[in-house]
Amino acid sequence: MNLRGERDRNWIIWTFNLDRRKSRKEGRKIAKKLAVSNVKLSELVEACKALNIPCRAEEKKYPKCWWEEGGRVVVPKSGSKPELMRKIAAKIAELREKKEQEKKSRKDKKKKK
Repeated sequence: MNLRGERDRNWIIWTFNLDRRKSRKEGRKIAKKLAVSNVKLSELVEACKALNIPCRAEEKKYPKCWWEEGGRVVVPKSGSKPELMRKIAAKIAELREKKEQEKKSRKDKKKKK
């Protein structure tokens, strides 16, 4: 399958598109207040799965920042891409908060012992 046909049916969402530390010029596609710092490919995949969005992870370098680690997910087109990116960023923030609470509760349990 050629890349052109894949782009017509799918969206490519890079970790850089959701990263608060990046400027619009560097590839951030959503508002800074909605973006998340230091997005990892694994978090991007986890958020897509939590939102029931089929995705394919690819460990690729973002062309504007080829020297930095990153990656992308390929998701089927549905609705608006900016709205999808906002939902994914919100889910990443939610998952991070949940992990932080779990970590904190484990520490509290260890202290009680």
